[in-house]
Amino acid sequence: MAANRANIGWYLDNQIGGEDDRITGRVYEKTVKLTSAELLALRAAPKELVAAPGLGQVLQFVSAVGFLDYNSAVYANNGELTIRYTDNSGTAVSDAVANTALFHQGDDCYEEFGKVDPDAELELTVNAALVLSEGTGEAITGDSPMTIKIFYRILDFN
Repeated sequence: MAANRANIGWYLDNQIGGEDDRITGRVYEKTVKLTSAELLALRAAPKELVAAPGLGQVLQFVSAVGFLDYNSAVYANNGELTIRYTDNSGTAVSDAVANTALFHQGDDCYEEFGKVDPDAELELTVNAALVLSEGTGEAITGDSPMTIKIFYRILDFN
């Protein structure tokens, strides 16, 4: 009985009726702060933005915004930033943000991570985390922290 009440509560909290009587999932927002040390090691250690949701559940990426809080040294020798499932080799759910658009800025900077081409088919990964990934090259200099605001849905197929 308690499990049924928990399931009903989850569905009430996470489902919002649309104007045309369809159900749309609740959009969550999470803020993740990355230190300069985490950014320097991002290629080897992608940063988890949203933890894996559980068996039979999928995280659906909606969008994200990155904010580079410029300190005193520009990052160099690093690649594009992408939001993916699990790790650097997981399916990309965002478009790639060029290093010159965010990492290599010499001032405070905001950049949006849009969805992968909406016309492309995207296979979602069950029970997988969303991570910030760096495509090629490890950053070798830089000292600015970054904040990522990510927006996502949890889809439950149980």
